[in-house]
Amino acid sequence: MVEVERHISKDELAELIREETDSRINDRLNFIQHLYHGDEVPEAVGKVGYGTTTGYNWIHAWNDDGVEGLVPNFGGGRPPKLTSEQEEQFIIILAEDAPWTTAEVHELLAEEFGVEYSERHLRRKLESYGMKYAKPKPYDYRRPDDADEILDERLEKALDEIENVDSDEGELMTDGGCTVGFFDETFPKPEDVYQRVWDFETPSQEVSTERFDANTFGFYALNGADAVEFMPNSKSESVCEFLRQIREKNPEGALIVVLDNYPSHHAHDVKDLAEELGIRLVFLPKYSPHLNPIEPLWRELKYALSRVFVTSEDTFQSLIQNTFDRLSTKLSYAQDWIDKFLADSGRLRQ
Repeated sequence: MVEVERHISKDELAELIREETDSRINDRLNFIQHLYHGDEVPEAVGKVGYGTTTGYNWIHAWNDDGVEGLVPNFGGGRPPKLTSEQEEQFIIILAEDAPWTTAEVHELLAEEFGVEYSERHLRRKLESYGMKYAKPKPYDYRRPDDADEILDERLEKALDEIENVDSDEGELMTDGGCTVGFFDETFPKPEDVYQRVWDFETPSQEVSTERFDANTFGFYALNGADAVEFMPNSKSESVCEFLRQIREKNPEGALIVVLDNYPSHHAHDVKDLAEELGIRLVFLPKYSPHLNPIEPLWRELKYALSRVFVTSEDTFQSLIQNTFDRLSTKLSYAQDWIDKFLADSGRLRQ
């Protein structure tokens, strides 16, 4: 552990921070102040947005030369920038080892190129490269690498079976023909809070903690009638009942239902009823909910409900019903899916 040299008092350091106008030096002084307050190097440098290696470089420079050791060595001129060749190399490194935290990018620039940028300038630069700053979306490590190919094969097989039964029903049409849609379940809760809001104090929101029965089954159709219903459970009997409702709303032509691998979806009575109703069940690859376009619809539904206060189960279910009916009219949730899995088939006709 490297101990920080106390060249000046805490008050003198605080005064330097207040008077310093160079943001780069100010970051270094704040780092030293955190060390004065007892932080270790990794914690202190993390608070100012830089990596651990940079922190140790700074503390050694401070211990050796005090405040002067923290002044960037830019030879009295403007801080150096990446040359065009360095920038190409920088982008290659970023692409090869992505994702990066902001602190890691700062450290990369300092260690590899001797360059420093402000937080704001670095953000603009990374965005200009086409990079996005966001919380990573988690996914199951068991998801197959060829999930797209698996789904494509299963969908093609279902479409081929429909064509073999009756070539006149080969196109996906709104007036009969073949309907394609997505089935899934969700469990909205009245106490869920998803929206971020601005407030002059720490935001708070009144919520209901009532336990409502809102086990919601949804069918999001590309070119047919949507369906939503509240079921007592997720057992195969409930799935069968919902399949009947889907068929009642889409009585004409072949019907393809894309769904996940929840155990009740694979039950014998579900598969037998689907065959009886003329429904082809196309199962997603395991651990691949991202391939079901109803998932973003559910997220937006929960987001919309999160600012609503309700104390009645009937009111809550009515809100879910109305929100689903409104959102399911949008094809945008499935546009990427259509482009990926149906664009080349020539079977989708609006």
